Amino acid sequence: MQWVFDRASSRRTLVSIAAIYVVGLIGWTYVMGWGRVPLDFHDWTGINLPRLLFLQNSLQAGEWPLHMQGGAALHGVTDRFLSLPDVITSPQTLLLLVMRVEHFIVIDVLIHYSLGFWGLLLLRRHFQWSLFAFTLVFVLVMFNGHILAHYSVGHFTWGSYFLFPFILLFILRFLDGDQSWRLIGWFALTMAYMVLAGGQHHMTWVLLLLALLVPFCWRRSWWLLAAAVASGLLSAVRLLPPALELSSFRSAGLVSDVIGFPSLTHVLVAMTVLRREVSAFNIALPGNIWFFDNAFYEFTAFVGLAGMVFLIAGTYYWLRESSRQYPQLVVPIFALIALSLGSTYRLVRLTGVPLLEGERYTARLFSLPLVMLIVLSATAIDRVLRRASIEPWQRLVALIALAYAALDIAAATRLWRVAVSSGMFGPDPFDPAWTLAVHRDDPAYVATALAGLAITATTAVVLVAMAKRQATLSR
Repeated sequence: MQWVFDRASSRRTLVSIAAIYVVGLIGWTYVMGWGRVPLDFHDWTGINLPRLLFLQNSLQAGEWPLHMQGGAALHGVTDRFLSLPDVITSPQTLLLLVMRVEHFIVIDVLIHYSLGFWGLLLLRRHFQWSLFAFTLVFVLVMFNGHILAHYSVGHFTWGSYFLFPFILLFILRFLDGDQSWRLIGWFALTMAYMVLAGGQHHMTWVLLLLALLVPFCWRRSWWLLAAAVASGLLSAVRLLPPALELSSFRSAGLVSDVIGFPSLTHVLVAMTVLRREVSAFNIALPGNIWFFDNAFYEFTAFVGLAGMVFLIAGTYYWLRESSRQYPQLVVPIFALIALSLGSTYRLVRLTGVPLLEGERYTARLFSLPLVMLIVLSATAIDRVLRRASIEPWQRLVALIALAYAALDIAAATRLWRVAVSSGMFGPDPFDPAWTLAVHRDDPAYVATALAGLAITATTAVVLVAMAKRQATLSR
C-alpha cells in the first residue's frame, strides 16, 4: 500500500497511470454511446449537430464556411457562421472530410479528454503527486457532473473545459516566478485553441481569473495583462467577426439573463446529489429557482459525498498551512464562486466589455474554481498523507474514501450518458436545410474575418520573436 502514496514514479505507478488513462477512454466512449446513440435531441439538434453538418458540407465542397442557411442553429440572429463566438473551427474538424459527424464527435471528445489527461500529468510533475493524489484529481476533474452533463445534452463546445489543467499550470508557474514571454506564448496559444474549439465561455472565465489575480500580484501584473491581451489578439480570427453582430445579440436577448446558483445550499445539492432534471415550471417562482430543477444539467457539479469530503478537508488543510502554497489564489477562487451565485455577475456586466457581457448562465463558471480547488485540495491531502506521523490505518481510510468517490462518479457516468439524455429529451429533429451553405456577397464580414486572421498571424509572429529574444538575452 505504501507505494500508492510515494512520490517516486515506480514501474507499478506508471503502469497504473496508463491503466487509468485507458479506463478514462472507455468511460468517455461509453458516455457518448460508442457513436451509435441518435443525437436527435436538445442542443445536439438545436445547435451543434447542424453546425457540424454545415461545416462538413462546406469542407467537402471545398468552400469557406461563411453563411449558413436560415441561421436557426445560430440562435436565429444571423446567417454568418463565423460571427458566433462559440462555433467550432478547431484543426481536427478536418476529420469531417473522411468520417461521419457522429463518429467525429466521439473522436473529438477523446482528443480533448487526452489533452486534459496530459495536463494532469504535467500538474502531477509540478506538484510531485503520489498515485493516490493523481487518481483523486483524475476522478473528480475528468468525470465530475459538470462536464458529463454538458456533453450529454449537446454542449459539444465544452471540450475547452479539459484545457483548464494547462491554464492552472501556467498560472502556477507564473506565481512561482516565471514571467517569461515563452510562458505568455503558451498561455495565449491555449486560450486561442479554447476559442477555436468553441470555448468562448471558458476563455471568458479565465480572463476573469486573471483580472482577479491582479491585486495580489500587483508588481508583476504586467504579465497578467500581457497574457490576457496576447490571448485576445491571438484569438482575433474568431473573436473579431462576432463584433459585427453585437447589436443582434442584444436584440435577441442573448446577453440579458444572469442565471446563477440560487443559493449556496443549491451549490451543495449540485455537488452531492445524484439526480436528473424534473419539470418544475411555476410562473410565481423566481427564474433561477425553477430553472435549477428544470435544467439541472446547467447546475450539476456532482463529485459525490466522498468527493465533497475530500474537497472540504483538502481546502481546510490548504488554507491552514503556515507555508500555504499559492495564497494569491484564495480570494480569486472564492470570488469566482461568488460570481456563479444568483445575479452577482451583473457587477461584471457593468464593465460593458462585450466578451464579458456574453455570460448568461453564470452557474457554469463554477467549473473553473471547482477544478482549481480539486487540484489544490488533493495536493494538500497528499502532503498530509505523506507525513511520518500518519498511521497505516489512516492511509487505508483514505483509499477506502477514494474508492467510494470513484463509485459515486461511476454512477454519475451511467446517469449522464448520452443514451439517458436521448430518452429524456428526444427525439427533436431539425430541418436538413439548416446545414446548407448560402452564397452571397458580404464584404464587411469577409473583410473582418481576414482582418482577424491577419491580427492572429501577426500576434503569433510577435510572440515567437519576443520569446526567442528573451531566451537569447538570458544566455
